[in-house]
Amino acid sequence: MQRSGKFYRKNEQEVIRALGLEPTPNSGSGDIVKEDGQSETVICQLKSTDANSIRVCKKDMDTLLYNASVTKKLPVFVIQFLQSNEVYVIVRPQDLPEAAEYLETGSYTSHNEFIGVDLNGALECTTEPRTNKIISSASARERFAIENENKFKKERRKAN
Repeated sequence: MQRSGKFYRKNEQEVIRALGLEPTPNSGSGDIVKEDGQSETVICQLKSTDANSIRVCKKDMDTLLYNASVTKKLPVFVIQFLQSNEVYVIVRPQDLPEAAEYLETGSYTSHNEFIGVDLNGALECTTEPRTNKIISSASARERFAIENENKFKKERRKAN
């Protein structure tokens, strides 16, 4: 049975509050407040699933890092598996000392920096796109030309 959007909104708010954060209105889709939850020192993105696996996109992580650098908050990515109700928190290795400090004291002293921003404030792609290298031979080009010629050749009709 598929869950409704109402369920996911309520579940998101419950999980965010359980982590000690305040849920953002409309799950951060507004112009001012971003991501799914925030506190004075942490910004959080939550992904939940009914499946046994989840796909985490680099774009989602980059967006979280960008929003964290703008607000000068610790970025935390949270994954919830709804069937077992398990919650996992993902932080970058360089953010672990800050996360540990936050867990112990409730605040942290430094802030992260994100370099993948252009002058207009849009996210840049931080990974190089893969380009396929096509190796061709003369015989392959000739076969392609003949196939193309036959494909688009008009048949002549004879008048009856």
